[in-house]
Amino acid sequence: MENVVNFVMDMAMEKVGAESGSVLFADVNGRELYFATARGPKANEIMDYRVPMGKGIVGFCTREGVSLAISDAPNDPRFYKAISESLGYETEGLVCAPIQYEGRVYGALELMNKKSGTGFTADEMNALSYMGRQLAQYVHDTIMRREKIE
Repeated sequence: MENVVNFVMDMAMEKVGAESGSVLFADVNGRELYFATARGPKANEIMDYRVPMGKGIVGFCTREGVSLAISDAPNDPRFYKAISESLGYETEGLVCAPIQYEGRVYGALELMNKKSGTGFTADEMNALSYMGRQLAQYVHDTIMRREKIE
């Protein structure tokens, strides 16, 4: 699972061209999102943080099962400033997509600060959404295989 999550994160970072990114999964109780992997200047520092379900843009996308591209994230009322402020990392724009398969949301993919300096496009959001669906199908299939084995 770890290898697949890292592969998807690296592919998203490369194809979309972001400064940083992360894959977050919901905990077993569905109350928080935890970082499964991260890339960027604060990647190592962010791994211990948790995001309450429904908080921030990533929590919103996970709870609602929708993708968003936001060019001015700090001024969006859903933006969860606590982590950015704690890390001293300035988020400008971001794109986020749920990791969702057959109505079940496992978490989200999030990319921040497009390298080219422009905002994230609808095509990039759609590409990230596709990656999220494929990762979710892998997660779903892995869970189903484990349940059949046990």
